[in-house]
Amino acid sequence: MTGHLVFSTLHTNDAPSAITRLIDMGVKPFLVASAVMGVMAQRLVRTICKNCKVEYTPDPQLIRTLRLDPAEVAKKTWVHGGGCDQCNNTGYRGRKGIFEIMVVNDEIRHLIYQCVPANIIRATARKSRSMRSLREDGLAKAELGITTLEEVLANTVTDID
Repeated sequence: MTGHLVFSTLHTNDAPSAITRLIDMGVKPFLVASAVMGVMAQRLVRTICKNCKVEYTPDPQLIRTLRLDPAEVAKKTWVHGGGCDQCNNTGYRGRKGIFEIMVVNDEIRHLIYQCVPANIIRATARKSRSMRSLREDGLAKAELGITTLEEVLANTVTDID
């Protein structure tokens, strides 16, 4: 509110929960609504070992759990690590971030003033396209061969749409 850009961290499961956490901590809703421009949640996912990366067909149950269109999944090439000495036979080596970014627009500000729960803020942000979810970012990274669908699911179990 003073013109300074402030970055801070909170421990929450997702970006919308940061709004309700601030209010629960005693920050007045009008201050949250007027001062917060956006919120980013992040998780680290294991990256596929480049040395043993191989193509595979994802399990149909995994596709259903992630609510993906099987026809669309079949059109794409998916990879995972086969396991080698460089990755201790895990198929993974290193980590990368997946991110959920929620821009606080006028509609979300109005909800903050009303002290609505995080799930309503999430639904509104998703509907107004002012937020990309952790799962969406993870799925994009799986499509690029950076991580696996299994790793995305394991790290986005609370990400429901």
